[in-house]
Formats: sequence, C-alpha cells, structure tokens
Amino acid sequence: MKKSLPSQVRYLLFICVLQWPVFLANGQDALQEYLETLAPDTELSFLIQGAEGEILAEYEPDKRVPSASIIKIPILLALLEAVEKEELSLEDRYRLRNQDKVGGAGELQFEPDGSLLTYRTLATEMIRISDNTATNILIDKLGMERIQGWLNERGFTATQLNRKMMDFAAIEQGKQNYTSPAEINRILLMLLDATSVSAETAASARQLLTACADRQTLPALLPKNLEVAHKTGTLDYVRGDAGIIFGKRALVVSVFVEHFQEIEDAEKIIAEIGRLAYEIYGR
Repeated sequence: MKKSLPSQVRYLLFICVLQWPVFLANGQDALQEYLETLAPDTELSFLIQGAEGEILAEYEPDKRVPSASIIKIPILLALLEAVEKEELSLEDRYRLRNQDKVGGAGELQFEPDGSLLTYRTLATEMIRISDNTATNILIDKLGMERIQGWLNERGFTATQLNRKMMDFAAIEQGKQNYTSPAEINRILLMLLDATSVSAETAASARQLLTACADRQTLPALLPKNLEVAHKTGTLDYVRGDAGIIFGKRALVVSVFVEHFQEIEDAEKIIAEIGRLAYEIYGR
C-alpha cells in the first residue's frame, strides 16, 4: 500500500507552491520547478520577455526595488541622447579632480589628479566595472534632474535616480535609487526595437553593455560564446542583473534578489534563472 507523505512535508510543499505563483508561457514548468526548490522566505522579483515585449515568465515584475548599479543603464542612455543632440561628444575630455573620486567599484579613484578622460572612457568604465567615480562625473555633467527627466518623459515611475554613488549622507536621509523588473526591461527593450531611441544610440548602448565584466549572475551558466548585454548591481541587501541574452531568440531578463544571507546564494539564483530562461525560451 502506498504511504502518504507526512503532514508536515505536505504543508511545506503547499507553502512552497503558494510562494512562487509564477506565470509561465507555453506550458513550460522547469522554471516553476526550480523556484519551488528555493526557501519560502527568498525575496525575488524577475521578468523574462521576448524581443517584442511578450511576457514569457514573471514574478512580482512591478515590485520597486533598490536599483544598485543597474541605475547606470538609464544614465548611459541619457548620456547617449546628449551625444546624439550634439551637446557633447564622447571624445570630449574631462580633467579628473580629487573631489570627483569616490570609493567602491572602479579604478578611476586611483588615477592621478588632472588625468584627462574622454566621456567615452567614463561611459565605458561605468558599465564595464561599474566605476562609481565615472558615474558621478557623468551625473554632474548631465544633471540629476535631466537624467530623471529622461525617465519621466518616457513614463517611468518606479525608476528613480535620487542620489549619486557612494553618497552615504543621502542614504542616511533615506534617499535611494530604485527600479523594477518591468521598467528596466522596458528600457532594455528600447535597445532592440530602436523606436524610442535612435538606432545609433541603441547600438552604442548594446556594445557598452556587452562589455560588462561582472559574469557572476545572468551569464554565469550560459555558453561562453553567447553575447549578453547587461548591467549588474550589488548592495548589502540586493543583488541584481538586467540584460539582453542574444540566443537564437533574443530575451530581455531582469532578476533581483533581496535580503540574502550570502551574496553567492543570490548570484546562484540569478544565474539559474538566466540559464533556464535561455534553455526554455532562447535557444
């Protein structure tokens, strides 16, 4: 006679199923099965879309989350818009000052005062290794209001640039930068359809995002030769990645994990979702 599961086990399985009511297209369930292996208290939000914006899988896609360095994607696009309007050139040079330098990610904080840096270099380093000094210089050049205006004009409400990088005084005042999986995906979709931005801006942004050196999240379990244009973000309480996976079918994917015990745990979750997205929908 077949024995039933103990009541405690049945209860835990029931709670896990309730915890991950993910929408899946085409009857695919491998992603659902993976999510059901996660601890019920895992704080996760993600969105997987096709190149036309069709939703393939989602979990709390409208949740507003601290953006960490993923906010650097709209900063990049605001910069490229200024270049397109011929307000500046990526070959223009900026003279580095001591007061520009901030800690955290990046190498420009170690460059000598007076070093001449092109805006192309600043944009490249902001994305490649998430250089905070480069980011703050670009925020000052463009103006925080202009960057937020770029977002507001396009209907973004969850995505907000409220402080510069490493601004601990602003953080103590409760100022934080935010986004959501749905909004950062919509920004990335602009780089595929090139209707909300020019084809040149879209191509430049994709090229820069492809050079992101942080490979611990979405690209970690993907084929090594697969192109991924993405930007990661890390704070003590959030690890995220948002990007375009250029498989046989292009996918736009953003994943955020919050309040994890170990950052490696969050990275593994993001990497597994990236792998499953590609294997189910992208190849």
